[in-house]
Amino acid sequence: MHRLIKIAAFTGIAFFATATVASASVTIDQTGVGFVGKGSVQTALGYNNAALQKAVDAKTLVFTAVQPTAQSLSQDLDQASSQAGSQIGSQAGTQAGTQAATQVVGQDLTCDYTNGSGTKTFHRDGVRDGERTGVAVGSRTGVAVGSRDGSRDGSRTATQVGTLSGALAYDLDVEARKANQYTGFILKGWKGTPVYTAGATTWGAPSFGEYTFGDYVMGAYSFGEYTFGDYTFADYVFEDVTGTEWGAWDAAPGENPADCLRSEIADKITQISNVITPGAITDGAVTDGAVTDGAITDGAVTDGLVSDGAITYGPITTGAVVNSGTAVVSVNGKVLS
Repeated sequence: MHRLIKIAAFTGIAFFATATVASASVTIDQTGVGFVGKGSVQTALGYNNAALQKAVDAKTLVFTAVQPTAQSLSQDLDQASSQAGSQIGSQAGTQAGTQAATQVVGQDLTCDYTNGSGTKTFHRDGVRDGERTGVAVGSRTGVAVGSRDGSRDGSRTATQVGTLSGALAYDLDVEARKANQYTGFILKGWKGTPVYTAGATTWGAPSFGEYTFGDYVMGAYSFGEYTFGDYTFADYVFEDVTGTEWGAWDAAPGENPADCLRSEIADKITQISNVITPGAITDGAVTDGAVTDGAITDGAVTDGLVSDGAITYGPITTGAVVNSGTAVVSVNGKVLS
């Protein structure tokens, strides 16, 4: 036959499952109420009728029950983590530069005399140095390495085995005894509150959701070399006449350009022309100057590996305790069969 065990009186625990007893002469319900056949007791204790009657009269029979149970447990979890990341950035820059140059120049000097000497003409070529400044615009790329912290929620479940045990109150099958024969013992329920003993707990693997991350904290960029475009130059600035390296004058024999330029004969000159004509410019070497860093433009962040951190375990939530196997009823420590 089957029996039910449901212990509502046990504080904080409810029992709902059905358990069975091996013998058809032993029945018990969830409150500890049931029936034990006389023959089952005699077999367990090895008593004949007289010995059993003597034990009944001496009230030495003690009925107990042990019920296997299982209880579901659950626990919230929180797991910390960190994630590496890298970010590409670009930086604008400008570079100052100077460029040397040389320029050929020609000087033509003519003057007319009042003393009948006529017009004197002179010419010479020269070279002068110059310089111009410019700016080149460029950029460079770099990589910044950083990390961010995150966490994720999870849970795990477990099954905890246990047992419920206690003594059972009983009485004789009085109605049957009226005929000078009783068939067994009426179990009248648990004596007090049964004792619950927790056994081993087996936890399942944690189950986690997705990580929620904060913002990355990046380190400084590590930049490569700038790549510059061509310089944009201003106009050359050349030395004046005094800085020009002149060649020899082209003059007729016996004539001297000083004849046109001496102040003491200025009153004898009716007309003078002294023209310097710039010629071709020959570009020289460019000298790179200082680089001025400009604004940095942050690029995309590439997510790296996620490193799982410590798990924080929350409170354990206990579920219902249910019967998980066959209840064992004993008399005087002997299992009834």
